[in-house]
Amino acid sequence: MAYVWRDVVGAERLCEVWRSHSMRTWTLPCDWWTPAVEALAEAVASGRPAMRDACRLGISRGRAGIGIGETLDDLAALATAVGWPDPPLRLVRAIAEGWAEAGITHLAGPACEDPLTGLATLPYLRSRLAEIYREAIASATPADSTHTLVMIEVNDDSPSWRRLARAVVVGHDLRAVFPGGETLTLISSGHAAALVPLRPSLGLQTARLRRALRETALVWVERLPPTHRDALALLEAIAP
Repeated sequence: MAYVWRDVVGAERLCEVWRSHSMRTWTLPCDWWTPAVEALAEAVASGRPAMRDACRLGISRGRAGIGIGETLDDLAALATAVGWPDPPLRLVRAIAEGWAEAGITHLAGPACEDPLTGLATLPYLRSRLAEIYREAIASATPADSTHTLVMIEVNDDSPSWRRLARAVVVGHDLRAVFPGGETLTLISSGHAAALVPLRPSLGLQTARLRRALRETALVWVERLPPTHRDALALLEAIAP
């Protein structure tokens, strides 16, 4: 589907309409305008490719300390102003990548942490599982008697840009429920997991997570398989 502005009257007018929609959720009105806003409006109004300008706006928002949720809400306001049913995924990705580059990539190395959600990456989870299974062999204690996986599946019956925003929410809620040394991981765009020790409080923590995410995601406890190879196969089935 080609996304075009249904009533092209110029970038200046588009900025005005965009801002009026964005102000419904924007925290500080004086911080909304940047040169990147004007550049993205010009790209959209002229019908030219806008990914570079969306990335530039994401960088601007990240450097200003504006959260990813508010940044994506602003992009949704642009979509409303233009008359799109939802923001094009390519623009969502561009603005999110720009925001991540400017906003939080300094917090951790890219090899072990997802820059958008702050969750660990799948390769890091694989490494942690390898450590746990090695310890299980050394201690002659099955891995599933010491650790388990709490799985999260983001509901996929919503537009892609909302799923992206919800992944950020999932990361926030996971850290709130599991604030210790648990391995909190983004497995795929729609799945996250917490590798946690088995302990008496786990049931209460899982119930708390379900309450927090009841309208956003499904939450369940997945028992660790008998072997490390089986555990990797489980992850592969979730994130092919």
